[in-house]
Amino acid sequence: MRHSAVLLLFLLLLSSWNYVDAKRGKRIDLYQQRGGDIVQIRPDGGRQVMYNSLPRGSVFRWTKYRSQDGYYVIPYVISGQFDREERMIILNAMRRIEMNSCIRFQKRRSESDYVDIQNQYYQGCYTSVGRLPGRNVVMLEANSQATCVEHDIVIHELFHTIGLWHEHMRYDRDNYIKVHFENIEQMYFSQFAKVPKGESDTFGVKYDYRSVMHYAKDAFAKRKGLISMETFDPSFQDVIGRVNDASPSDYRKICILYECKVCRGDKAGGSLPNVPAKPVPKSAPLPKVPPQKSVDECPDKFPAFCETMIGQRSRDFVCGMFSGMMKSWCCASCSSAPSFEPIFVAA
Repeated sequence: MRHSAVLLLFLLLLSSWNYVDAKRGKRIDLYQQRGGDIVQIRPDGGRQVMYNSLPRGSVFRWTKYRSQDGYYVIPYVISGQFDREERMIILNAMRRIEMNSCIRFQKRRSESDYVDIQNQYYQGCYTSVGRLPGRNVVMLEANSQATCVEHDIVIHELFHTIGLWHEHMRYDRDNYIKVHFENIEQMYFSQFAKVPKGESDTFGVKYDYRSVMHYAKDAFAKRKGLISMETFDPSFQDVIGRVNDASPSDYRKICILYECKVCRGDKAGGSLPNVPAKPVPKSAPLPKVPPQKSVDECPDKFPAFCETMIGQRSRDFVCGMFSGMMKSWCCASCSSAPSFEPIFVAA
């Protein structure tokens, strides 16, 4: 009996260590979601929304809470209905981050700022970048039809919450990839915006085709068979956006952002892959998007998120303070707010 109990404990520990693939629902393609996977609300407007990672010293880092041994704590609740395997995938992703950084995820007690991992039909996978006051929604849809609960997707969304943006938005990306805007619908051009050097911070970490934060080659392409991004090193064409875990450089950025004393198990932070830049012509500037045509509908793109935001403060305050993003993401919820002019979605 004793040996059986020991064997059972060993199997449980082994299962919690290895990655577990979600069993129900078809995997949601993170790079084909309408509007992308970031819902960004910032009181200071949009100039900060394209950082490769939050800038050093940002007030939006999760530095409000510390553990007794000095780690930064992100309080969380899992309010969504997930099955046992899905919960294990989410918890394994958290443990993986903890093993490679000075971030710790702890169940929320009474903390005012926390992460709420939700699961709702037709919501897809999304979150905001960095810490917002109050509840920070990480939406991971998981049901018999569709799921976001795969290890790489969960890691991707948690990295957004911690403070990382997409790799292909770096100011130096034109040395490594070419964005084919002719193959992308105009409404998705913003997903491929590039930030000038003076407005972003890569912390000196080299461009990484293997980053879990990189878009796939066909992300938001107009139709199947077209590519939206071309790697100048052809060997990485089918690698970008298709990795199953975070890369060393992903963790290096987090460690620099949070000034971790130990990163990836050592003080030096481990070795990083060196992706050589190739001398290539500068790509054309981002095409100008013509004015969108108005339609009769003014929907909320992410109803659960809109309800959360408006529930934290008054409707007038939220829709006015964060008008730029609320116009786009929460049009119906804010339509009755004073001086609110909705941005209608193109048909």
